[in-house]
Amino acid sequence: MKVAPIKKILIADDEPAGIALLKGLLPREYKFMAATDGLTALDLARQHQPDLILLDVRMPEMDGHEVCRALKASEETADIPVIFLTSLTETEDIVNGFNLGAVDYVAKPFSAIELNARVATHLQLQATKEELGRMNAELHEQQNLFLEMIPHDLRTSLAIIQGNAELLQRMVKKREGDDERYGPAADDVLHGCERLKALLTDLLDVGRLKSGRFMLRKMRMPLSTLIAATLSSFRDILDETRYRIELADQLPELFIDHHCVERILVNLLANAEKYSSPGSTIFIRAWQRGEVVVVAVCDEEEDVANLDRAKLFVPYYRSFLTNTTEGVGLGLHMAKLLVEAQGGEIWADQDEEYRTRYCFTLAIR
Repeated sequence: MKVAPIKKILIADDEPAGIALLKGLLPREYKFMAATDGLTALDLARQHQPDLILLDVRMPEMDGHEVCRALKASEETADIPVIFLTSLTETEDIVNGFNLGAVDYVAKPFSAIELNARVATHLQLQATKEELGRMNAELHEQQNLFLEMIPHDLRTSLAIIQGNAELLQRMVKKREGDDERYGPAADDVLHGCERLKALLTDLLDVGRLKSGRFMLRKMRMPLSTLIAATLSSFRDILDETRYRIELADQLPELFIDHHCVERILVNLLANAEKYSSPGSTIFIRAWQRGEVVVVAVCDEEEDVANLDRAKLFVPYYRSFLTNTTEGVGLGLHMAKLLVEAQGGEIWADQDEEYRTRYCFTLAIR
């Protein structure tokens, strides 16, 4: 049977008699620490991480409000619940305490029943919060494991499908008449395989990026070379005929992981194709801004002012303005993670002609 840990309570009161009174009113099952001034209270809180702090408002030199402000400003102590001990009854002072981050207050003279009830309630709430945090961490760990294992298994099946589709494609090309009948079907299967491979790669790298296990391999490369290589490598996914490339003169070389940037471009370009009319022009633009180069992907469709910008880069979110059901809403989120992994930023806005524009920055050095 698991034994519950002993709860630690820090009492901060400049009157030793007040500390003794509180210890006498509370159950002996708690482990008590005491401080008669604010600085000592802060030191004890950092060193011993109590489960709850009973903090007197009126203390010399550093009062309870100042102590609470310092506690909440530190990552080490910000999550420790604070209950103010006060003889004040004015609403303004009580609200002030809550605004500083306190969870409750107990008025002097103390009622043993009230004091015990409030202390027990907040200790239980804190224990529940910590348990939820632990469960959430475990859930994220399982999610990352899922994102790594499942795509690997699916890739094996996908390789079999793709291999047979390529065999079918070669066979129909050798037989007169079959190319027109079955060739497009084989092409569609291979096109779907390429899209699914890209999705599986995104799923794998989302887990790696969020867990800090994604490795960058940076090198110097001209942006024009990278864009040309991207459009060529992903011609099975992207429609090269739709793109118009407009780069500022004399752009400096970039210091980047070119595979990452290639993935960012593919996701943004595929998103632009998906959410714009077939055959419309998609612009790839770039210019220097200080120590970075800004790359923008613009399409001629609905301007971004009509979209929910706060949700655009959230995983699995898809705009209801589209007339397509293809995709799961991971592309923009993946682009955001890859941009931020290289120290850049990404956003959506409008260009000078009020068209949707997705921009991201890349480091020059």
